[in-house]
Amino acid sequence: MDMAPRWAGGYGVQLFQVHSIADDLRHGESTLPNPHRVGSRVDTTWLEGVYTFRREFRITAKVPYVDKSRRWLQDGQVIRQDGHGLGDIIIGAPIKKYVNKKGYTYNLGLTPSLRLPTGSTGDDWAVGDGSWDAGLSLSYSFETPKWYHLYDLYYWKNGSGRDFDHGDELAFDANIGWHAWHDGDTGRGLFLMLDIAARHIEPGKNQMIDPAGDTIAVGPVAMVYHEDWMLKIEYRQTVYDKAKSMRFGDHRRFAVGFGLTF
Repeated sequence: MDMAPRWAGGYGVQLFQVHSIADDLRHGESTLPNPHRVGSRVDTTWLEGVYTFRREFRITAKVPYVDKSRRWLQDGQVIRQDGHGLGDIIIGAPIKKYVNKKGYTYNLGLTPSLRLPTGSTGDDWAVGDGSWDAGLSLSYSFETPKWYHLYDLYYWKNGSGRDFDHGDELAFDANIGWHAWHDGDTGRGLFLMLDIAARHIEPGKNQMIDPAGDTIAVGPVAMVYHEDWMLKIEYRQTVYDKAKSMRFGDHRRFAVGFGLTF
């Protein structure tokens, strides 16, 4: 959630649309020829909610609907695989420690999460893998009237799926932002940020295309807010990619989100 109410009994909802494409082939750090123009597209609509029990503790839920398609080579032939439907729901319990200082504020966060096996495993390109997954996040954010920083280190321990297993994931996200405009009388403002996302994914089992490897992606973020609502637009491009085995590369991600707090 990009807008999380800090008052007891406060809640918020957010709708986030993410469009991702990849149309290169990678092995190691090399880009391979792609004469058959294989590639992938994933569109995910996230419905997210948060409820604040008290300033230091809240519960979050993220419900994805996934529509995806890919072209790949199998036995020398180009095949197409699709998947769509409800994805794996994520439940989180952020615990925050807020510290206010003269001229700035910061908080430390610890968030245990559970990813439920609600996604279908029946499509050609399954939306879910049928596993129960546990996550843990450590975060730090720092804010002044003009600057905003967020750093988040998290780990997903993925369980055993029905027909295949995803590898465990270690990730680091950073938002480095400038509070470009704020109108205190109307509660309106604008944040401009640089988004950095680093991922390390361990090899899985029985996957046609294993996403294992290391990636770094960067891109701009703009967020407009007005009292109890916000609109966010972001773009992210892979700038470093090292694949454990042959898979898709050159990922581009475009996302738009709208949130409300109550």
